[in-house]
Amino acid sequence: MEVVGVATNVIAVVDISIKIASLCLQYAKDVKNAAADIERLKNEVTSLKGVTEAVQELLSNPNSAKLNKSHRLENDLSDSRLQLERLQLRLTPRTSRKAMRKIGLRALKWPFQSKEVDGLVETLRRHAETIDRTLQVEQTGIILHVDQTLLSIDQKTVLSRLLVATGASFDSGAEEHNPTCLRDTRVDLLRRIHDWALDPDARPIFWLNGMAGTGKSTISRTVAQSFAASVGRERTRHRATHQGCY
Repeated sequence: MEVVGVATNVIAVVDISIKIASLCLQYAKDVKNAAADIERLKNEVTSLKGVTEAVQELLSNPNSAKLNKSHRLENDLSDSRLQLERLQLRLTPRTSRKAMRKIGLRALKWPFQSKEVDGLVETLRRHAETIDRTLQVEQTGIILHVDQTLLSIDQKTVLSRLLVATGASFDSGAEEHNPTCLRDTRVDLLRRIHDWALDPDARPIFWLNGMAGTGKSTISRTVAQSFAASVGRERTRHRATHQGCY
């Protein structure tokens, strides 16, 4: 199957739909015993054209770049285009009207049985519904992407306005003389924090909650120093391992 892109398929589907609708109008004038089938087929082609035009309208949106690259939508539209091309071929008279008049034929012959029209109507309806569902999914994805982008911008804006607490970062000079937990104190709580930090399924935040002066900062400094020491030991072991490989 030729890959031509969403926009190109949209143009083709709309163009062929218009031509098929025009052919149906010609048949409606000349074929009296298939008026209902002709009308049903024309209406379904027109519905497919309407859904496709909705895609065409969205493609003109500045945020449509992602939509135009949708492989799912491209496949749906490509399938519809191929179906319409086959339908147009069946509906196109092999003999021109001028030639028909010369040999005495006054009317076109409707090329489908009623059961065939039932199948065509169902297929065209399915194509329209598939494109509509895919379009909704892709639109939702685009909206979520835009929302996430805006949220990211808002977060960066808020963070850029926060005042910096000089000296409050871990291991800063201003913190070096502040107390940590004494040996063999807060053992249970420190173990709980250690277990939480190593648990991949744990919640992302461990909240130390308590009144001022109850030791939250002291515990936090103790935990931070413990983790820093663990990282330092791991780096030393890693370097020693690599040195032993040479």
